[in-house]
Amino acid sequence: MQRLNLLFFLFWAFFIVSCDDGRSRDCHDDGTCPPEYYRFELGELKPYLWAKPGSYWIYKNTKTGDLDTQTCTGFYFDSAVSRGTYDYSKHISIKYDVLQRSISSSFNKWTFYDKVGGYNANATPVSNFISFNLERSYSEGPSWIIAIFYPFNSDKFSGTGSSITKYIGIDSLFNLQGKTYNNVVKFEIDIDGFKEKNCPTYLNTIYYWAKDVGLIKKDVKNCNTTWELTEFNIIK
Repeated sequence: MQRLNLLFFLFWAFFIVSCDDGRSRDCHDDGTCPPEYYRFELGELKPYLWAKPGSYWIYKNTKTGDLDTQTCTGFYFDSAVSRGTYDYSKHISIKYDVLQRSISSSFNKWTFYDKVGGYNANATPVSNFISFNLERSYSEGPSWIIAIFYPFNSDKFSGTGSSITKYIGIDSLFNLQGKTYNNVVKFEIDIDGFKEKNCPTYLNTIYYWAKDVGLIKKDVKNCNTTWELTEFNIIK
């Protein structure tokens, strides 16, 4: 009897992990699950990042007066599909947007690599997928950050494992360098791996992103250094 109970328990444990495990709904008695399809679109994040090659942004360091011209040199946008490959996920398909771009910096002589998108149908439950993350890396080092994510939700946060990114608010109108920007979202990174001259390697930074423009301000709090956008041209 004990052996039968054990076999019964193991059977149900396998069934739950293989097909349901809190990941799917209404699984059949034969161990199969009905198809599940998910679609993730960039949505409101898209106009904050859409800038094709030739677009540029000129930033001024308000502390030193240095200028940094950042130019988009590469841009890619498409959609991709991830399908589950394990027993518990074979019925799951996820279609999601992918955006990638490269941006060269005249001041640092760096190239920033931005990547948005990437879902894995095996990493269920899909209901835990709450946002698109912009992963920003650069050519001169292994560091990378989450510079912005979507949906814009102050109850959520993202990160890299060594840094945490938080959404800290939106300004419907934001004045900067004599210009007014609309719908500026702000994200704070507790440890920003991108170095500033004469500053510690690990920085506490706030990134300001304006709709239809992109990054307009970078405030390095613990170095009293701020980069502000003075001129831009966005190619759609």
